[in-house]
Amino acid sequence: MRSPLVRGVVGSVVVACTSLVTSVVPASSWVASFPVTGELRGTLAGRMIALAFMVVGLGLMAWAWLEVGRHVMAGQKPRLVRMATYWSLPLLLIPPLFSRDAWSYAAQGALVAKGFDPYAVGPAALSGHIVEAVDPRWMETPAPYGPLPLAYGGLMAHLTMNPYVLMLAHRLLAVIGIALIAWTIPKLAVACRVDPVFATWLVVANPMLLMHGIGAAHNDILMLGLACSAFALALTGHWGTAAVVAGISAAVKLPGGLVVIAIAAVMSPMGGRLSRFASLALAGVVSVLALVTVGAVTDVGAGWLNALDVPGLVRSPFSIANLVGDATHGILGLLGQDTAAEQSLEIVKLTGMLLAITLIAVLSLRSSIHHAARAVGIALLAIVLLGPTAHDWYFLWCLPFLAVARPGRRLVTSIIAVSLIFTIAAPLNSSLRGATIPILTTTALVIAVVAPLLNRLRTLHPAARVRPTAVPQPAPQPTVGA
Repeated sequence: MRSPLVRGVVGSVVVACTSLVTSVVPASSWVASFPVTGELRGTLAGRMIALAFMVVGLGLMAWAWLEVGRHVMAGQKPRLVRMATYWSLPLLLIPPLFSRDAWSYAAQGALVAKGFDPYAVGPAALSGHIVEAVDPRWMETPAPYGPLPLAYGGLMAHLTMNPYVLMLAHRLLAVIGIALIAWTIPKLAVACRVDPVFATWLVVANPMLLMHGIGAAHNDILMLGLACSAFALALTGHWGTAAVVAGISAAVKLPGGLVVIAIAAVMSPMGGRLSRFASLALAGVVSVLALVTVGAVTDVGAGWLNALDVPGLVRSPFSIANLVGDATHGILGLLGQDTAAEQSLEIVKLTGMLLAITLIAVLSLRSSIHHAARAVGIALLAIVLLGPTAHDWYFLWCLPFLAVARPGRRLVTSIIAVSLIFTIAAPLNSSLRGATIPILTTTALVIAVVAPLLNRLRTLHPAARVRPTAVPQPAPQPTVGA
């Protein structure tokens, strides 16, 4: 097992070193003037060389992860959390990978610290080093995030206005999120009768989680860690506390609140639809109260609900609603129906959200306790695919829940394939836009190397090796009240 460990660490170190060239950083930061890498980042040739090495590093991490997976599926039990920790260490202090969102987090925290309403104004209200690396498309837009990360960012900004230090502070939240995921995944797996070692490998050691979580420092990871914790608490019979944690998860990003589906399933495992509806309503009310309380205590408020459409300004190819809407828009545009074309785009997006909400409602009322994890995973996946926008790291939302939902060979293969693609092709979402052909070429080369390893993994069926030693049953709870 030492070889995959070393290979993954080497890959992570390569990614860390090349990030000094490929990542967007404030012009005033130490990275911009760092010897050698500072000069390489100023030329297209230098950035392409760094990109090639970065893709190789990502490929090494993917290769190491797949090799460990073969050992896990063969019945071995490596120390996966320690391995994931070693793979993560080189990423802790580097610039944010693949995305500028962390710089927006820093600027939004500075808005709070300076007394601005981040739900009314964008980072353009500030000046100086704090906005040097913010993506121009988000300079005028209000924050679409919940009160928890904004209040935390404001607290950190009271201590320093150095954007790099503030970015590292937000990466700490991602580290906490991954720690929560690592703590809860084995518990959820055992409760759902899935091999906890296999689930830990599929989720915690997943390079997509490490790269987009710690590397890119997205606050989605804290949301996910809190949502998993809420589910784990519900399985111990503490559904009231679980509902509060679900509300706190939604206070990071709203989709985290969908874990109430699983909480309601735990509250009324054998009840009918009326009993399930009552449980869902009760858990939902507690979660909403927790969400409102966070906004009131942090003094940030609930204005973020008016800014939830901000991410939809980016037309992502991962969203089915966007693909259908753009196709309809293009066809009507060619026919000269410009007004109808604009209306069709909005109608398709609205239809997508209505379909997602309908699916979530059905899952909420029909899912038994044994299928609660799958219901949450499908609900989150529906929000991603049918919502107005979807980034590659959004697919992490459903990863831990689907991983413990007794996945069969096809689902496991799909999860592995998506994880590999969104790990190795991650630079496509980086500052290297405009160099698509070189990016696609280098990414395709590494995928060609890793694909045979994925094919070998398919020969092992994880379901045949699920042998949890004990399956704890949740304490019986009344349908309403506690």
